[in-house]
Amino acid sequence: MKEFKKELATYKAAVRKLPDNTAVQTLCAFEAVRAYQVFETVFWESKSDPVPPLKAEINRLAETLRGVDREYADAAFARRVKHQDKDAVDVRGGADADVKTLTGQLYSSLFTRFDDRHYFDEATDLLQQRIDRNGIGYDWLKGKKGLDAGCGGGRYTVALANLGAANVTGIDYGRDSIKDAKRRSKNARIDKVNFRHADVLNIPYKDNTFDFVFSNGVLHHTTDPFRGIQELCRVLKPGGKVWIFLYGKSLWWQMMDVLRPLSAKAPRERCQQVMQLMGYAPNRIFKFMDSLYVPIIESYSAVQMQRLLKRAGFTGGLQQLPRCVETPYFRGVNELLWDREPFAEARWGAGELRYLAEKPTK
Repeated sequence: MKEFKKELATYKAAVRKLPDNTAVQTLCAFEAVRAYQVFETVFWESKSDPVPPLKAEINRLAETLRGVDREYADAAFARRVKHQDKDAVDVRGGADADVKTLTGQLYSSLFTRFDDRHYFDEATDLLQQRIDRNGIGYDWLKGKKGLDAGCGGGRYTVALANLGAANVTGIDYGRDSIKDAKRRSKNARIDKVNFRHADVLNIPYKDNTFDFVFSNGVLHHTTDPFRGIQELCRVLKPGGKVWIFLYGKSLWWQMMDVLRPLSAKAPRERCQQVMQLMGYAPNRIFKFMDSLYVPIIESYSAVQMQRLLKRAGFTGGLQQLPRCVETPYFRGVNELLWDREPFAEARWGAGELRYLAEKPTK
């Protein structure tokens, strides 16, 4: 973050000085959403050097927050809003709250907001695009028994079944996510999936249980991603395939680290309400919350991820999947990198790291 050293110092000082009351929390929610919109524009729409506009936005945030500090710190205002503070409950819990529980609560609150079209149709289409564009075929899942490790609301569990898996078990630590997944699959009469509350770092199945394992954007939010990969390998049958996705190191995640101190001033539910009032679709709210409110985010270089996979036991058939998805409204990060768009690598670095890997038979 050398390019932003001066701007970040000013901005972080302004964040630290913010008073803590309901009005400031709401303003921080709006500012976090606004800055996120700017970052999205810089990263997804612009084809020029991203550093100057990012610096400008960080400076704008710092100036805005310095003004908030001056206006909201007076004793009279503090007296006026004192009663509001009683209602300003931070749903993330205290500093000692369990990371797994908090992460599960966050995603439960997001997955349950997806309508049936986003739940059943969108995930299947996106997964099918990724499989087809990377030319890996469907033999690794068709007619086979699979595990969706960290399934959230079960969207991709259903997608895997739709694309030919004989049976897929989804596990997640979010109890409400599992409850919602069971309800939706039952109502849709999908009988090739089942769901269970469980921890991806301690998967409650015997060694060599599943023909394939799927873990899509989960382990980088855990306290021990390497242990999680070891667990995926343990429950996978020899010769079986794992599909795994972790975040790649990039300027985007550096910018999310810039916003996380600001979002920390605003309770999660308040930001969700702000985004709903602004007309954000559930999938965009999901991306925002995924980036700013989950307790842990790790990112990796391709070399680091390959080493993790090999150390965990995936020593054969390691294949990176460089292609992703494109819709009428969205073009995936890896597609921008694949097409070598101007400054794409400066923005997205390693991109989204998806791998298909095989557990050796010996």
